Amino acid sequence: MAARKYAEHPSVTSIPHMALQSLEWMGRNARWTLVAGIFGALLFQGVGEVLRPALPWFVGMIYALAMMRIDLPAMARRALHPTRALRTLGLSLAIIVATPVTLWLGAYALGLPADMRTALVYAHAAPPIASSAGICLLMGLDAVLALEISIVASLITPIVGPVVVLVLLGDTVALDGIALAGRLALIILGGTIAAMLIRSTLGADKIERNRVAFDGVTAIGMLLFLLPVFDGVVARVIASPSLALWLLALVASINFGLQYLAYRASRRVADDRIAGATGILWGNRNVTLYLASVPDNPLFTLYVALYQFPMYFTPLVMRRLYAIGGKPFTGS
Repeated sequence: MAARKYAEHPSVTSIPHMALQSLEWMGRNARWTLVAGIFGALLFQGVGEVLRPALPWFVGMIYALAMMRIDLPAMARRALHPTRALRTLGLSLAIIVATPVTLWLGAYALGLPADMRTALVYAHAAPPIASSAGICLLMGLDAVLALEISIVASLITPIVGPVVVLVLLGDTVALDGIALAGRLALIILGGTIAAMLIRSTLGADKIERNRVAFDGVTAIGMLLFLLPVFDGVVARVIASPSLALWLLALVASINFGLQYLAYRASRRVADDRIAGATGILWGNRNVTLYLASVPDNPLFTLYVALYQFPMYFTPLVMRRLYAIGGKPFTGS
């Protein structure tokens, strides 16, 4: 009887409801949540170092949060169709290869120093971020396409990326491609299993009814990922404030510029949802991928940290271009 009275106490029964309301508020305001969170992460520099070993778990969680909202068996059937598989592979290769080549040529033509060209190549010979599908869900874009390409691009990057780096920079990246591909495959597999378990437990209908709350959970997952990446960034900015401002302007121009160009090019042959997803994929990269493997390059380290700003500002800044934000995505 006492336990029943305790369970029925308003302060106890209201906790799940309050948590759901908080998540829904964050989901409805996800664009601003991400913007506020990226500045908030700057205040917790010590936390990032503690959370760094958990970074693969955060990435797997981000994959799971996107996959649980998609009919994975149906997605797999469509993805394995020869025409779609070739399109996915072709776009993945173009993202990893064409972008660093173009940026290197532009930087060389402008006379940018060698360490800047190095940072540009390392950062953009990388696959789209794991949260690409999550961002597409927040903005009502084609999350299925984003998920397919981010997975395929992540798995081929350990093989293709070092070749691009070698050709453009003459550097051999101290990267065990097979081991990295294996780790990425385990992360993606773990996220897939978690997503299937959650979807089978909650059911597709319940997930869809609470999609706004899950937008809030996605925002939280992206912010947790940010803490280890931002570790030490404040000290680097204070040490070179003018360089940091210049780099921030550069990374914002590259990120948003790539998104705009990819969107406009895709819009000629695809609808808004696919074109918008293509823009998200092209501009937002897993620039942290090579961080632990490349020779010591302070400029590249700062570049990686500052690149998080345009990525987390994407839903706010680019929503007018994509002109869809907020509509639920049901699949492609």
